[in-house]
Amino acid sequence: MRPLRIRWIAALLASTLLILSGPVSAQKKEELPHPKTLEELQKAMKDVLEKNHVPGAGVALVSQGEVLWCGGIGKADIAANQEVTCDTEFRVGSVSKTFVALALLRLQEEGRINLYARLSDVAPEVPVKNKWDASSPVRIVHLLEHSAGFDDMSFSETYNRRDPPDIPLLKVFQEHPGPQEVRWPPSTRFSYSNPGYGIAGYLIERTSGQPFDQFIRQNILEPLGITRGDFRVTEANRALLAQGYGENPPQAIAYKQIYLRPAGDMKASAGELAKLVQFFLRRGKTGETQIVKPETIARMEYPETISSAKNGLRLGYGLASYTELDGGVVTHGHDGGINGFISSYRYMPEQDWGYVVLLNSTVSGKALQEMNHLAIEFLSKDFPKPKQPVIQLPASELEKFAGYYAPRAPRVQLFFFLEDLLAGVIVRLEKGRLTRSGLFGGKHETILPVGKNLFRTEKEPEPSTVFFTDNAGNTVYVNSGIDGLAYAEKGSIFSPYARLGLLALCSVLMASTLLFAAVWMVLWILGKMKNVRHLAVRGVPLLAVLSLIAAVSGFSKAVGTLGVVNLWSLLVCAGTLLFAVFSVSGLVLALRVPKDEIHPGVRFHSLLVALACCIVTAFFASWHLIGLRLWAP
Repeated sequence: MRPLRIRWIAALLASTLLILSGPVSAQKKEELPHPKTLEELQKAMKDVLEKNHVPGAGVALVSQGEVLWCGGIGKADIAANQEVTCDTEFRVGSVSKTFVALALLRLQEEGRINLYARLSDVAPEVPVKNKWDASSPVRIVHLLEHSAGFDDMSFSETYNRRDPPDIPLLKVFQEHPGPQEVRWPPSTRFSYSNPGYGIAGYLIERTSGQPFDQFIRQNILEPLGITRGDFRVTEANRALLAQGYGENPPQAIAYKQIYLRPAGDMKASAGELAKLVQFFLRRGKTGETQIVKPETIARMEYPETISSAKNGLRLGYGLASYTELDGGVVTHGHDGGINGFISSYRYMPEQDWGYVVLLNSTVSGKALQEMNHLAIEFLSKDFPKPKQPVIQLPASELEKFAGYYAPRAPRVQLFFFLEDLLAGVIVRLEKGRLTRSGLFGGKHETILPVGKNLFRTEKEPEPSTVFFTDNAGNTVYVNSGIDGLAYAEKGSIFSPYARLGLLALCSVLMASTLLFAAVWMVLWILGKMKNVRHLAVRGVPLLAVLSLIAAVSGFSKAVGTLGVVNLWSLLVCAGTLLFAVFSVSGLVLALRVPKDEIHPGVRFHSLLVALACCIVTAFFASWHLIGLRLWAP
């Protein structure tokens, strides 16, 4: 599974809703070395691990179809003083999806399943709600391209803490039906969804009559020569499995079972995944065995069903393989992140090279990004890097693309409000060229036209951005890339600024009651508050603010135990409920207190704070955060 960045979400939730400050200035990007030799690359990678406090890495480089180097850097297990080697096994998270897609494609080539069939026809027992089913049904291919419109997994669907490790997949979907409620017409937007690949794994079982991992082992892993790598913890891979770490300094993280096993439970070594990279470079062939056809591999590498692809954008998420633009080349592959591990494999078929990077720490996504960049710089150094030529478009054509674009394809629906508040893009026409920037300014990045609606940046080899009009007449902006703005609609820029301004004002007012409380406490200690009447007018808004602080603090602590009823998850639920109750009560008290029985300044301040709390409560209610149950399906 790709990491959800839940700790980042918790911190952002706290900073956004409690003490909204100004925009954070962008960090200066560090210049990485340009390694020319294998020794220089190994040293640069070692420096990246040390700088980012990552214990160890498994790395494999493939050039001209052959393994150039496979080895380890650092520690697989700090306590045991065990070094990483080429054969050290890592949990590879969402890299697992590649094997699931290959298995379904193998079944399709054998004529046993049709990826363009309706999911409801093939597996009607899988609970899916789709109000567009008559005109836009969910098809199997949509699961693999993340274009079904599903939400990502619910908190309780993340870690399996109470059921057998091999709980039937269908039971998981039946107990957690929420993510399978389609949010927009299928095939229109990309939105990453682990449950979609859980269902894909179930379809392997339904079609083959075998557990999905057994079918993958017999039909994909064994032909590739992957003998120890597996979705299950086995006798063969247990002793070689690295320890996962988090925090800084590194803290060992216990192995946790997950429910959506097809989406992220694979274990593999750098050496084993190098065989997968070679398989893709050889277009579906290993040794003398053609596992899948070359045209099947080509289909995996680019999206087909989403609207951006239908409007000319070649890049994006295909069938468990997505494109990335780094170092002036287009690469294919997949990343993964799970419980103490992050990973990546990528390859470039036109230049016949690829690589694998596996890290046993989730403390720094930057480390993986820099390791990837170093590998690409090294492997592509001797190849030309052509760029698609820029064309000239008149200012009148470019002007129609200018405006504010709001995100409309959230991965996690619960946190859509954060994207809606902060993640929009402003496109401007400046000196005859289009530029884009975030809501808070910063560098205006120029995007260059290479078609009537297709654009690339100066460093990119081909377009990564497309503009088009949807069926409802909305102008849509799509930026490819797994972490890009997957789908955004043109709208008014007034709305996000107005909401942010209102929330900022409310947070200042709410914070002020903490300052006043400190003053009241001193006066109380000095005995000067004995005859003060209507203390509840001051105290209830304070209790509302403290309840919200408790809820956000509880959320930051609960992220490590998602799906479990404990002190922290109960604090989130109770804190948000009490915040709403105290907010409304504070406003009622401030309005009802007789004017001649309280100092007008105190009454006015209490009224403003209570009103601010009620406004934030209204936002919370619209975002479904009041009484949030982190343990619920």
